[in-house]
Amino acid sequence: MLQFWDKAIVISALLIAGACTAAPIQHAEQDATFTARAEGLTQAYRASYELIRRGSKRGEAGRILSKKENGTWLYETYTDAAMLFLSDKREQRTLFRLEHGQVKPISFTYQRTGTGANKALALRFDDANETLQQQAGEPMSARWQEGLLDVNAVLHQLQIDVALRNLSGLKEWSYPLIDEDGRLTEYTFRVLGKETVEVPFGIMDTVKVMRVRKSNRRETYFWFSPLHQYTLVQMQQLKEGKEQAKLVLRSLH
Repeated sequence: MLQFWDKAIVISALLIAGACTAAPIQHAEQDATFTARAEGLTQAYRASYELIRRGSKRGEAGRILSKKENGTWLYETYTDAAMLFLSDKREQRTLFRLEHGQVKPISFTYQRTGTGANKALALRFDDANETLQQQAGEPMSARWQEGLLDVNAVLHQLQIDVALRNLSGLKEWSYPLIDEDGRLTEYTFRVLGKETVEVPFGIMDTVKVMRVRKSNRRETYFWFSPLHQYTLVQMQQLKEGKEQAKLVLRSLH
């Protein structure tokens, strides 16, 4: 009888051990799947947009993702707007690497020209030494931290996370980042649901996302297309309920 219970205890111990080791294995497999799918989503493309304000075209914008020879990626975005005698042109460039489905910025540059004061910012993310190296712009007080993004790279990370939300089980994400003024801040985004939109590129089924703010005085919405690697196809900014700007996809290559 004692031998029976001894065997039962051994079997129970093995089952418990098996349960304990199954979770890490399953987690590792899930991480590998997430990494592979994130790499699959990160493909070179060139997208052009029309910039609209309250129904009238006011300029153009673009997003370009290209792969470099050393395996890093260059993400370039720009807007070129004009209204009456006012002009505003902004360019952002992020060189990054992709690790386990996470965007890791290497360098970030921002330049704004047009009516009013021009602005510029350039910095490098030195992960090995856990520092930020500023190369241009007004002195900033922001410091390096794990998972830090820039205001440009955050949109590609959001694109990945929205695409893989069913795998991660998440519908809301918060990212620490450096903004155009060199300030450390945090952006939070939330999936609202599916929506069909019509843009110059065509009628598209999308996933709608909003930026979560402490006040609803300003609102920003994003629409991503599952059939096009979750590329951004529309973005809208509202202030006190009135449209300030809207990007709509014109071409995608």
